[in-house]
Amino acid sequence: MFRLFKKKEKIKRELPPGTIRKEFHFEGNVQNIGFRFEVQSHAMPLGITGYAKNNDDGSVTAELQGSEKNINKVIKSLQNINRIQIDSMTEKEIPLDYYENDFYILY
Repeated sequence: MFRLFKKKEKIKRELPPGTIRKEFHFEGNVQNIGFRFEVQSHAMPLGITGYAKNNDDGSVTAELQGSEKNINKVIKSLQNINRIQIDSMTEKEIPLDYYENDFYILY
């Protein structure tokens, strides 16, 4: 009956050539140390979109979308932070998200 909030329309973005999206699964000392915030703080300046979230098993999942070069920079940066200990990391390429325009931390 009442429309108090207008539904936000999603707009499909045109992505730069060479854009890929990868899902990463990190295990080790990756929770309760600001890991997700580190992912976000390294990804955003490079124009990478996606998200990072904690999993119930103590691991972290992150999806990163951007150039392969910039995604690799983020991963390398994370591996060089002393308080972070990544014991294992898996990655797989996944379909692009044409509607995403930011990097989020999911709770």
